[in-house]
Amino acid sequence: MAKTQIKLLIFLITVGLVAGTLAMGYWVYMNILLKESQVEHDIASMKAKDRPRIDPGVRRFEAAVELIHQGKIHEGRDALDKLRLQFPDSATCAEAMRIIGEINMDQLYSANSTAGKKDYIVQPGNSLNSIATKYDTTVDSIIRASGLMSFNLHPGDHLTIIPMDFHLGISVSKKQVMLLRKVGDKEYPFKVYNAKDIRLPPGMRLPVEMTIAGKNSIFDGKSVLSTDPNYIDAEKWFACTKSGISIRTPPVARVVPVEDSKASSPKKSATPAAMPAPAPTAETGIFLAREDIEELFALVRKGSTLRLGK
Repeated sequence: MAKTQIKLLIFLITVGLVAGTLAMGYWVYMNILLKESQVEHDIASMKAKDRPRIDPGVRRFEAAVELIHQGKIHEGRDALDKLRLQFPDSATCAEAMRIIGEINMDQLYSANSTAGKKDYIVQPGNSLNSIATKYDTTVDSIIRASGLMSFNLHPGDHLTIIPMDFHLGISVSKKQVMLLRKVGDKEYPFKVYNAKDIRLPPGMRLPVEMTIAGKNSIFDGKSVLSTDPNYIDAEKWFACTKSGISIRTPPVARVVPVEDSKASSPKKSATPAAMPAPAPTAETGIFLAREDIEELFALVRKGSTLRLGK
């Protein structure tokens, strides 16, 4: 009998210890481990949420713009260029590049700027085309820089010559055309243009390099020279050495007459109605706004390099 009671006591003690251990484990789990797990989960959830990121370029941009407002144009432009290089992911970079481009264009033709400019005295037999070819510039640039009101040259006339050492870099993914100016052995961004569209020929692999094969201007179906009175209103585009690549304004859908389906009586003539023609095979090329093409015509020469990249 005594042995039975001892065994029962040991059993009860064992059960009590096990139950106590389980109870203690449950309490630790509910009050410590579970809460720690919940805290870690909350921290992970907070990290996963999109939180507003601080743009380090904003203050740099504002400081650069303030310099420009104070009349410190060169300092402001240099500050914007440093911003572009140091914080390329900043939301201010696009506007910084636009301002840099406008400043560069203003200074290129400014009467106060003498960098790279040459005063040329017209000689007998000279023409705008021959002078532009000789000095690696463009007729459009000579006309603008010299303030010419007429295309007629006379010996002794003074012309302002600005060498146009510009090349083009195209980013297909960003749909951007970057005008690059060569100074010595280096090139730096001069101005950026946003393309309306960029369509590459099938099978063209990037990157690829080519040159400007020619500059074309058409008015009323006829090719015109830069000295023609109709040149200003002419449609302009750049032809390139790679087939399927040109720089021009976006193609315009043609309009063709069609017969009115309501005109069923043979006594009544069909009423012509205008509607867009079926879309042809998509034309390839780099498509820019007309004003951008006009500006580039004064800056880019035949033989200038064009690089297409991703």
